[in-house]
Amino acid sequence: MDQAPPTTLDLMFEDVWANRIAISILQSMLGPNLMCHYANGNTALKAKGRQPVHSDIDKPHPLFPFAYAINVPLSDMNVENGSTELWPGSHRESNIGQHVAFTDNEFGLAIKPALVEQRRRTSPPVQPSVRKGSLIIRDIRLWHAGMPNRTDTPRIMLAFVIQPTWFQAPSKVKLPLKSKALVESWRANSGLQYAAQWVDGDVDHKKVNSDDVDFSTGNSKLLELEPLMHPATEPTPAL
Repeated sequence: MDQAPPTTLDLMFEDVWANRIAISILQSMLGPNLMCHYANGNTALKAKGRQPVHSDIDKPHPLFPFAYAINVPLSDMNVENGSTELWPGSHRESNIGQHVAFTDNEFGLAIKPALVEQRRRTSPPVQPSVRKGSLIIRDIRLWHAGMPNRTDTPRIMLAFVIQPTWFQAPSKVKLPLKSKALVESWRANSGLQYAAQWVDGDVDHKKVNSDDVDFSTGNSKLLELEPLMHPATEPTPAL
């Protein structure tokens, strides 16, 4: 379930919201001017079901890196408590043609089953064991899936999505106006900006969700190049 970090000033820690190590790595890949378009989290309660394999972008997108998720686990993560399933290398072949509409609205889109099974034979998924307080940097094109937590203890993980400013993604992060000076100080320290929707009063982090999140480009010049956002040939599922 979505569970965003609190936006009270005493809990908006810079090493979580604008970690300088993570930002330095992303600047080397995406350029110096970065924008955070998403600040949320995922808490896995005890369950038996899993998500279908999917990526976090279902609209035309470049075939090169343009967005990374920074995950911060607030508890140790492993197979037993639902460490995210990751599909190594899948981001290098990511394109919107890989998705099929999934009938379960709880999960939205899914990768075509034939493609999943094809990749499973050559590059199967992993569920990494990660210590709390670590940083996980993931290309948002990477196939992944939420996995069941078989323990009685919630597994908590924060998520921030960073993109270059030139990409002009539309999603904004709802933040209290009283945090503006703090958030702008992070930009001075690390270069990271927030695509903020400033609101008076408090922001109830328990009501923040991912329903309207959109990591696609708003750059009109880039959209003119949409034909180049598809691979020259589609991979053929093995029989």
